Amino acid sequence: MDHIETDLVHPVRDKNIIDEYFNLTVKKELNIDINLSDEYVIAQNIVSKRLILVKTFSEIIIMNPELYFLLQSLIQKINTGVLSKSQVIKTLEILREGK
Repeated sequence: MDHIETDLVHPVRDKNIIDEYFNLTVKKELNIDINLSDEYVIAQNIVSKRLILVKTFSEIIIMNPELYFLLQSLIQKINTGVLSKSQVIKTLEILREGK
């Protein structure tokens, strides 16, 4: 069987892509126009040594359950590799067209 390697989103190199993906997804799903770039930090997982996104949610995020759970889900998808970089870029293209 062939080994299929996915192009993972790199938290440091792809920070701008991640920020735009989060912002546009929240705008589309919840109709909230908010800058989410300060709502997470990049840290190294102690066990795996991989770079991951760690939530640092502000009170604005915590007080809005829909926004909290959506952003938590998006972070989880990036951290677990469920979303590849090409999927994020393709989604961004679609979201940009819908602006």
